[in-house]
Amino acid sequence: MGRLSATSSEDKGAALESRKPRHREVFETLLAEIASGRFQPGDRLPTEAELAKTFSASRSTIARAMRDLKGRGLLSRQRGGGTHITRHDGKRIALFTPYAQSVTELGFIGGRIHAHLSELASHRADHLRLQLIGRSEKDQLEQMLAATRALIERGVAGVFYYPVELPRETSHYNRVVVDRLLAAGVAVVCVDRDIVSFPERSSLPLITYDNRRGGYLLTDHIIKRGCKRIAFIGSPYVSSAASDRMRGYRDALEDNGLPVETSLIFGKNHEDLDAAFCRSLIDCKLDAIVCKMDYYAALIGRHLVEMGLKIGRDVMLAGFDDEPFASLLPVPLTTIHFPAEPFAQVCYEKLTAQLANPSVPLPGQTLIDVELVVRDSTGNHP
Repeated sequence: MGRLSATSSEDKGAALESRKPRHREVFETLLAEIASGRFQPGDRLPTEAELAKTFSASRSTIARAMRDLKGRGLLSRQRGGGTHITRHDGKRIALFTPYAQSVTELGFIGGRIHAHLSELASHRADHLRLQLIGRSEKDQLEQMLAATRALIERGVAGVFYYPVELPRETSHYNRVVVDRLLAAGVAVVCVDRDIVSFPERSSLPLITYDNRRGGYLLTDHIIKRGCKRIAFIGSPYVSSAASDRMRGYRDALEDNGLPVETSLIFGKNHEDLDAAFCRSLIDCKLDAIVCKMDYYAALIGRHLVEMGLKIGRDVMLAGFDDEPFASLLPVPLTTIHFPAEPFAQVCYEKLTAQLANPSVPLPGQTLIDVELVVRDSTGNHP
């Protein structure tokens, strides 16, 4: 059995100066021991009391670190038998993104989720494939089905499925893909959005952000800054995530006694956000604009500035995603932050549960909380 290295007094002093929570330090140390091979699958870990002595930490700190390791699927506990390193058979799984033809098209949030899923897969000795639709002259459904066949032929056991936003007349394409995967015995978990639009729900496990709360937080914040006429720029396609953001926007207006004006709700593609559209927005005598993503807000903000308007004073502007550029714009953008690490971990836990019986989907929706990030685009703030 592997043996944990004792921590020197110098190391302990450095750890105490660290800003990381103590349980996180213990977690990362144990994780490194497992990743290095010092502990092998099936090895029994020292008891919590022994670890507490080794790390000069409380039992509750050790218990928290052990829970986090267990949450990653690295530990198994047997009553009366102690805690052991989990044995894995190296499952083949995939993140399937039928809207992307290259890694860069995953976007900021999708890229971060993929990175964390890859990290989890490496710790669990699983094989994670990133399945894109590739480039071809085929129509979209044929491309999606070709990618689906590639996954099935490679013997993939489970898929994190990232549905593509589609026009309503082709929105059933996601269902066709999922049906093919399920028929082949592949476990499927939906990532970020469902394969159907509200108020429908599929029978698949869904892990998504609390987009409705995010829409509410942004709109309520802007109303409290004194705004009354607030536009929402959403998606023209079927998207449960974009729909939930708009529902949060509507909820906040109603809760603050303001009318929901359908004339101020727009479904647009990014290429539609030109100078002419932005002039039409200003003609509506708006106080603020909530965009479905930071990229939309940046495009609109550029046109408004060229028209001589001051963002944060003449008109307030906000988005979603908290992309790196949001804080670097000439007027930093108020936005909604989506944490990727806990999102990826829940996705992995759901797929692991689904792999136990792929033919019987485990319905249910898991919401990952979001955070309002206030910057100058919604006015000066403390």
